[in-house]
Amino acid sequence: MSSRSDSPPITVGTAGHIDHGKTLLVERLTGMRADRPHEQERGMTIDIGYAEMRTSDGRRIGFVDLPGHERFIRNMVAGATGIDLALLVVAADDGVMPQTREHVEILGLLGIRRVLVVLNKIDAVDPEMRQLAREELTEYLAGTALRGAPVHPCSALTGEGAEELTAAILREADAIEQVEDPGSFFLAIQRSFAAAGFGCIVTGVPASGSVAVGDELELLPCRRPVRVRAIEVYHESADRARAGHRTALNLAGIHHDETARGMVVAEPGVFSPTRHIAARLAIAPTAPRALRHAAGVRLLTGTLEEMASLYLLSGSALRPGEGAVVELRTREPVAVRDGAPFIVRSDNAQETLGGGRILRALEGPVGRRNTALHEELRRWDEALPDPEQRVGVALTLLGDASAAEVASRAQLTRAATEGILRRRADGGHLVLLPTGAYADAAALRAAADSLRATLATMHREQPLVAALPLAEVRDRAQLSEARVASALERLGGAVVCEARTIRLAEHRVQVDEGLTRAARTILDCLGAARFAPPPVEKIPEAAALGAADARAALTLLRDRGAVREVAPGVLYRRETLEEGLRILQRVAKSRGSFEPVDAKAALGDISRKWLIPLLEYYDRLGATRRNGNARTVTRRGEAILAGGLDAK
Repeated sequence: MSSRSDSPPITVGTAGHIDHGKTLLVERLTGMRADRPHEQERGMTIDIGYAEMRTSDGRRIGFVDLPGHERFIRNMVAGATGIDLALLVVAADDGVMPQTREHVEILGLLGIRRVLVVLNKIDAVDPEMRQLAREELTEYLAGTALRGAPVHPCSALTGEGAEELTAAILREADAIEQVEDPGSFFLAIQRSFAAAGFGCIVTGVPASGSVAVGDELELLPCRRPVRVRAIEVYHESADRARAGHRTALNLAGIHHDETARGMVVAEPGVFSPTRHIAARLAIAPTAPRALRHAAGVRLLTGTLEEMASLYLLSGSALRPGEGAVVELRTREPVAVRDGAPFIVRSDNAQETLGGGRILRALEGPVGRRNTALHEELRRWDEALPDPEQRVGVALTLLGDASAAEVASRAQLTRAATEGILRRRADGGHLVLLPTGAYADAAALRAAADSLRATLATMHREQPLVAALPLAEVRDRAQLSEARVASALERLGGAVVCEARTIRLAEHRVQVDEGLTRAARTILDCLGAARFAPPPVEKIPEAAALGAADARAALTLLRDRGAVREVAPGVLYRRETLEEGLRILQRVAKSRGSFEPVDAKAALGDISRKWLIPLLEYYDRLGATRRNGNARTVTRRGEAILAGGLDAK
């Protein structure tokens, strides 16, 4: 048989009532004591214990010994997070106890379905009591999420049944799909201490991803950069640790006093500290009461325990057995991982109320009326278990995005994300843009269709406009700049885009004789008025034209640049503007500069209501430069006089 020493490890967690023999059972199976010396003296596991079994083919099976006493439920939740297989241990001489029931409930709420039930301490009862205990246990489990789980009689003390239990564990391990975890590295700190000659050491079991010596990480929620100086896996020096490994990291760049249980070390820039967490919550059927909107709860996820308020997105309460997407608003900023299981307990930590999985860390409150975000969370909830779906939904939410951006949003490794994106691109579902960003092929087709349809509609509405402002078309089509650029590339020569204007290549302005006459009439009217033109709403009357004819003619004249809007509602002929600038240049040459009073006299003693907007227009055009109350004609102004208003 080939060696599987490099296979991702399997993590087995024990659960059950205090004194039912979990720790002794782990020692019987692995040959290692999982509890600490002070716990051995007390005869009670109060924190998470770890041990390891190595199979004949080199495979590692890690054991997490979870404390059973109700006061240490938070440690039980911390240890249970991320386990692949649970051993529910029930003593034959005690049977099902209150903490047994709570542990079964927590395993169910955490989504752990692969469970072996161990009827331990069979040496302490006679055969008849053993059979009764087994029947009672099977009957109890039938009404829980663990219905149908196999029951294995065993004695951790004498070893009876241990060989059969080991074989069952190995069968379950073989049935667990062995894939490298594609998630971004995330380790919730269980312990933190200083080691002489090494500095800060943090320990825990990575929930996702992998880490290597020399990697740069981020301590959260304080966002402190740290570097991995050394790694131990199951107390052995290693170059790399992966999800499921019992890991110790020697961190550079931080003092151990600045780290604590409940903090996180993770891939930089992926996980954002927050006080607002979207989560899918299920209230336990045995919960003592309904949870009302804004109720105070105790949130447990990973090694974190934090007070929070529960905000419902609809309704006033969640009753036992009900579930919904909710917002958990924590008292202090925390770092959490999308998809991580969690438990909520009563604020006094006496009762388990429910649990589920975290959907997403949010920048602010969800809000009951934000239906777009509700839909976004629903889609993300469905995508979380499958990396392929995660990447697809992340790209949809981001729009056009690079592999790095998608990886960060999906909380997946860059390598895993790039592989998924390439496969989707090869299958025609994505398009790799020249910018290096990926775009959804269907979305690109839809954007191109939308841009073409929007242009066609606007051309029908404004038939006398040769080309439309690009920003106006983009807003009308509700497309981003990047998506418009992609759509233009896809449409090719069917659309013409020049100088921030855009039109369908087939569009032509149709000008009839009547429209030409109306346009000439308006130009004559504006030319006669020179530097004191009528307001735009008075032009039909001044030119003796109907409103519809005047409006169409003005549209044509604006589009062709024959008239320019100097100020809102004030139009000048292009030739008049060029003439005015030429007059002001002569004044400036004779005087060195000109002031408004000089311009007023030179332009025909016009009112300030025309003079000031006209001078400010020349300033905006760059044709004149103002210095205090005086102005001079610039080189740009001289170029305009030589080549017209459109001169570069």
